[in-house]
Amino acid sequence: MDSTRSLARRAGLLYVLANSLAPFIYLHVPGKLLVGGDALAIADRVRAAEGLLRAAILAELYGATLLLFASLAFYRLFKEVHQQTAILTAAMMLVSVPISYVNALSNIAPLILLKNPALAAVLDPGQVAAHVTFFLRLHNYGVIINQIFWGLWLFPVGALVLRSAFLPRWLAYPLFAAGTGYVLNSIGALLPASMRGITPYGLILGVGEMPFMFYLLIWGARGYAVDRLAAFLFLVSFAIAAPALVLLMRDRIDAVQYGALSLASLAALIGMVMRWRWSESATRTAGAGA
Repeated sequence: MDSTRSLARRAGLLYVLANSLAPFIYLHVPGKLLVGGDALAIADRVRAAEGLLRAAILAELYGATLLLFASLAFYRLFKEVHQQTAILTAAMMLVSVPISYVNALSNIAPLILLKNPALAAVLDPGQVAAHVTFFLRLHNYGVIINQIFWGLWLFPVGALVLRSAFLPRWLAYPLFAAGTGYVLNSIGALLPASMRGITPYGLILGVGEMPFMFYLLIWGARGYAVDRLAAFLFLVSFAIAAPALVLLMRDRIDAVQYGALSLASLAALIGMVMRWRWSESATRTAGAGA
């Protein structure tokens, strides 16, 4: 059970870190750059906020890379529960990784178009602006496609939670709801506007992932008391990260200040990991002494 608890913590931590910058990448940056239908104005925004777009590119690659390791951690955690379902979960998570890597190119293209003198010599400003807008919108549709996998892998994870003996069964149902919301939101985005109905609100169900991630990080596995210091550090991290995102979305802070607050949030998570390692080391030492 000790190894299961450690695996659960590792999987939860990697999953949280992989998703930590998603609101910045997929909500804040497009909301700042893709405003209105004027391609020239959009190109001007990209020129003025080049650093913001570069930060989004790096954050997307960071999240995709950590998701690669999170998929392997989930496989190790659940392979004894049901190996085929654990393989399916890892496969769906791994498929998402190359999609994110390729999709990042759509955000790199506008920088090339705006910074390359050779392209500026053969394209007039209107053509450059049109291409910049096209690639930014193409990136958004890449996210919509990837979001289908973000939703689909939650169903086998939920099934594994139901079958496991070390996680409470109720955690599966919010995961099913979150997976349904992600898939419906993606399908709705690909339909004509007149046929979308309530699908744009599907992302609200994405909060169903939170109880699962919180449980893995704090409790680790059923049968153990809450580690109060680890729980406190996780809550400190959340208390820093959530207001920072709200302030960023409301233009009360800039991307640099948001990055500093994100690092502070990460420092709290690192403190939580160090608490885990100290606890596990102390347990091993006590066992050896006995």
